[in-house]
Amino acid sequence: MKTLIVSSSLSPESRSFILCKEVYNRLSVKGIEVKMIDARDMDLRPCHTKISESMTELDNEVDHADNIIIGMGVHCYSINDGLKIILDNCFGKATGKFFGIICAAGGERSYLSTQHLTQICMNEWRMIQLPRIIYATGKDFEENKVNNKDLLERLDVFSEEFNTIGKKLIS
Repeated sequence: MKTLIVSSSLSPESRSFILCKEVYNRLSVKGIEVKMIDARDMDLRPCHTKISESMTELDNEVDHADNIIIGMGVHCYSINDGLKIILDNCFGKATGKFFGIICAAGGERSYLSTQHLTQICMNEWRMIQLPRIIYATGKDFEENKVNNKDLLERLDVFSEEFNTIGKKLIS
């Protein structure tokens, strides 16, 4: 099973990246072939311009992945601009793939913001979503590390279920 994790936040102190890294580590320990892409390392360009080399590489990674985990930060109760560019330009070959969502937000009232991403993935590419979403807020972190025991447990469950269900879907 080939899993691709896309951390879409462009923030230098991205908490969604920290969460993606936590899931990456959990899946790697299980022997899963997992690759993580950090949007901060990409040359992101809007769809009406020439696509960059890093975006072409991500498009190929999406094509070859069996499933995808998308990490996002919340901006104005929706997906961030980096993720929008990635979806518009690099997810054309995501049709029918299994996906999960990891989200870091500034506060507790943005928990429905992940529904916008769900709608995009399910309507545009008929992707299948893991029903469990990781949602964390600023209070779950300390010194760029997860400091909430409940969140660590939820990361364990998310990783386990993503692995178990993902294997069943590609079998």
